[in-house]
Amino acid sequence: MRILHMIGGGDVGGAKTHVIGLTSRLNRDYATIKMVSFREGPFAEDCRKAGLDTVVVEHSGLTASLHQLSAIVRDYRPDVIHCHGARANMMGVLLKRRFHIPTVTTVHSDYRLDYMGNLRKHLTFGMINRYCLRQIDYYTCVADRTVRMMISRGFSPSRAFPIYNGIDFDGPGQSVDRAEYLARFGGTYAPGDVLCGIGARLTPIKDVPTLIRACASAVASGAPLKLVIAGDGEDRESLEALARELGIADRVIFAGWIEDVHEFFGAMDINVLCSLSETFPYSVLEGIYENCATITSDVGGMPELIDHGENGYIFPPRDVDALAGYLTRLATDRDLRETFAKRLREKAEARFSLDYMAKTQFKIYQKILRREEIAREKRAGVLICGAYGKGNAGDDAILRAIVNEMRTIDPDMPLTVMSRSPRDTRMDYRVDAIFMFDLPRMHRVMRHAKLFLNGGGSLIQNVTSNRSLYFYLYTLRAAHRRGAKVQMYGCGIGPVSAPRNRKNAANTINRYVDTITLREDDSAAELASMGITYPRITMAADPALTLAPADDARIDAAFQEAGIPADGRYLCLCVRNWPTYAPAVPAIAAAAKYAKETYGLRAVLLPIEMPGDGAAGERIEAELGESVYAFRRRFDTETTIGILSRMQCVLSMRLHALIFAARVGVPHAGIVYDQKVKGFMRYMNAELYTDLEGVQAGTLYGFIDEMMRCDRAELSANARRLQQLEQKNVEEARRLMGETT
Repeated sequence: MRILHMIGGGDVGGAKTHVIGLTSRLNRDYATIKMVSFREGPFAEDCRKAGLDTVVVEHSGLTASLHQLSAIVRDYRPDVIHCHGARANMMGVLLKRRFHIPTVTTVHSDYRLDYMGNLRKHLTFGMINRYCLRQIDYYTCVADRTVRMMISRGFSPSRAFPIYNGIDFDGPGQSVDRAEYLARFGGTYAPGDVLCGIGARLTPIKDVPTLIRACASAVASGAPLKLVIAGDGEDRESLEALARELGIADRVIFAGWIEDVHEFFGAMDINVLCSLSETFPYSVLEGIYENCATITSDVGGMPELIDHGENGYIFPPRDVDALAGYLTRLATDRDLRETFAKRLREKAEARFSLDYMAKTQFKIYQKILRREEIAREKRAGVLICGAYGKGNAGDDAILRAIVNEMRTIDPDMPLTVMSRSPRDTRMDYRVDAIFMFDLPRMHRVMRHAKLFLNGGGSLIQNVTSNRSLYFYLYTLRAAHRRGAKVQMYGCGIGPVSAPRNRKNAANTINRYVDTITLREDDSAAELASMGITYPRITMAADPALTLAPADDARIDAAFQEAGIPADGRYLCLCVRNWPTYAPAVPAIAAAAKYAKETYGLRAVLLPIEMPGDGAAGERIEAELGESVYAFRRRFDTETTIGILSRMQCVLSMRLHALIFAARVGVPHAGIVYDQKVKGFMRYMNAELYTDLEGVQAGTLYGFIDEMMRCDRAELSANARRLQQLEQKNVEEARRLMGETT
């Protein structure tokens, strides 16, 4: 694999460290690298010292530069062009159009904040760069937060890859004579001084004034701090003036640019990052390497590196008081500094090494080439259609499971979801998404998709409305006519009422659907009664059964947020509004009282869809008063499953609360407002269900008794049986995609 890297060549600090460290390790272990620098100087020299084949294309005008670069590309024949910075991005776009070579750029921070404080450059170079970013094919984003930023601004999730900076952690760090070191910069060191360092360009985005103000506050409270600032830039004079104004000029040392950053951090006790925008700065890793205690602003990937209060501190950007408090705490507690430094280095060595970064980047190149290969195929990928983007945890769980399963078939194939909230879907699932009713875009995707998935869930029904039924039938017909294979995936069928509706549904499904995988037996009976015989029909199960609960920390956080003890004994109630729900409220509330009096179970209300479930739960709260707990918002799928795993039993109207409970082996009983609830319970060989209309408190008492006597091992065995059946969904999708040419 041959990769051409292009960069401005005037880079210093973290950007320089990133590019040289990454490319030299890639060149050693994974690929052949050629470096193009747009100026001669220290950067190009350091690249050569690192063993990189380095070419300098001097600033000789756009046309001349493009001519030189074109000659390099023709001679080198790179597989990928990797750009770093605004000038490289512009040249990369021009080369891409001329040679049709995939381009990728590294996004280190918020590009909208580039040239902050220089209006002329912001309106010229900044705007050109923003345009070029839209033309580049792929994005290597330093930290997942940067990926989220790109997606929120309309960049495709399938083209943005997270990466984390890494350094070589070999060696124990340096031992530095602090008095001698500070003397080089005109500073003094006295025994007992605690040195706080920052390495940064002195520009507005780094927000060094916040650090100076916090340091002044900490010193005023008695902290024995001295601040050493390594770096230079346009803000230096104003920062020096600020230190004098605050009366701490004798405790702030401006060291200028530092050649040996490891020696600098080796002399420090505390390393601080106070930037307004960053991704994953090297200055933090370099301080960790030298065993500094670390405080950072809440930017970029810092929350993924630092566990606040466990191995470091994170403060909101510009929060002087919070930073001053953390500085004081660390400056006055040597044991805490050493403990934090040790813990953080152990974590960084495992997850943020140079080797790991290079390996990740190489895998990104492989993905790029694989996706370029797929893009040349006549048909590729899957279009997924369902009731997504409406804020329902059950539908979200189905989509999460389907996306996971499609990626087991091919992790690089394009996935597009039809959603009511495409922006949220792109962010949450990292797939491309289109608005549910944008028919022109839907048709365009169908023309290139290998497979159209209808489902899961119960889409072929008209309980919701006839319009809903006919829309989904239209999508089946449209996908087939545009050449895609069509699968109804892990779905429920019905009820479909009225002879005309049943006839139209049967005709459409028989003519345009290739295969149907069902989630329960009742749906098979409904298909048979409608006369649907042409598609291949396979019994499977609901895709949501494959999802795992969140980790304990996320589950505990959800309980804490709701003010609910995480170690209590609970009966979970999942209710929803329905025309016949109000008369059932007294019986459900009575069952909750019975569970508390008989088994010591406190009722907990858990919403699956908001705001409707919250309003339904308020009726229960009105009956039970303070004896009931309630989660006040809908959680993500994994956290919802995790919450249910902490329950002793579950009484639910919501189908997916029952499915989630089954997944984690928690006893459950259903209140049937729709035949899909009864269908699932029967498919689980479970008898604990009753119709919503006319529900009796005594019946629910009996359900609670049965659930408390339930054999959890048998429940888990049933869930495993359904999980095995669920794989039929994937097998059918794989078969259809294999048949598509």
